[in-house]
Amino acid sequence: MIDLVAAERGHLAPAVPTIPTTEQLAWAARVAWANADKGIGRLRWRGLHVRDLRGVTDPDAVASGLAEHLRVATRDGRIRSVATVLDPSIEILNGQLVSYAGYRQADGSILGDPHHLELTTLALRAGWPGGRPVDGGRLLPGPFDVLPLLLRVHGGPVIAYELSPERVLEVPLEHPAFAWFAALGLRWYAVPALSRHRLHFTEALAYPVAFSGFYVAFEMACRELADPNRYNVLPMIARCLGREGHPVDGPWLREAARVLQQSILHSFGRAGMVPPTASARLEIYHRYMPRPKSGPRPMYRPIDAPVPSGVTAVPAGLGPARHRLERAAG
Repeated sequence: MIDLVAAERGHLAPAVPTIPTTEQLAWAARVAWANADKGIGRLRWRGLHVRDLRGVTDPDAVASGLAEHLRVATRDGRIRSVATVLDPSIEILNGQLVSYAGYRQADGSILGDPHHLELTTLALRAGWPGGRPVDGGRLLPGPFDVLPLLLRVHGGPVIAYELSPERVLEVPLEHPAFAWFAALGLRWYAVPALSRHRLHFTEALAYPVAFSGFYVAFEMACRELADPNRYNVLPMIARCLGREGHPVDGPWLREAARVLQQSILHSFGRAGMVPPTASARLEIYHRYMPRPKSGPRPMYRPIDAPVPSGVTAVPAGLGPARHRLERAAG
């Protein structure tokens, strides 16, 4: 058994792996978050909601459990931090439970998120048709299509599970001063849920984990939407702001970034969620967050291996026993 008292004092020595109890698992997940290298929302580490799905190896049940993770984390806009610990036999190929597809077009351009080109190709090979479900049908592929969950068990074939729209809270972006902003069609999802990490008790004992926290407005504006290697929306916004014939240069791009962040704060606020500014979170973090203790501790580590390009996807022709492109139940 893992010695929780010794671990709390920073003396968790490597030992022969045992099976932690659910209570020990919850403790380790919370301490690992408190001692994580990133995430200024760690101040709430004691309130992390931990779900134990070890022993669940049926892919349908795993997909349902991950959809339930999103429901528990979203709570109709009252976002809470959640960790779902999975069986070691489970692999999630998505970097996050919710992410947007990226399609390479015939002319070489990319529709959607360029960061997810390979994952989108894998999802399409697994039988996902692309686009978004709507009123019993599907829309054509667009820039903000939610990718399915891509799972495999014991290194087997990849199975795609489309998340129900009710499980993915998205916020269309608009601006309080510019009516044209809504016509740009920008949006983002409310819950960032990392899914290619492991919770390490020791070097020899680790579990796959899906972990979700909170977005900071700056993250959505600069890392996701404005990044030139992602959606690169600042030139488009700058052109809408600038006068005809003016170049889209540094001052206009800076103004576009300010307008984008204003739109995120406004839109998420109208939806009942106000993502904190980075400065507000940093002030709270530096004032109240305890410094990590020395000694071996539980920790989250990213899965180093990238999404393998040669993995076997389940072809659509193998029938429902092998190919299950279903909405994940929640």
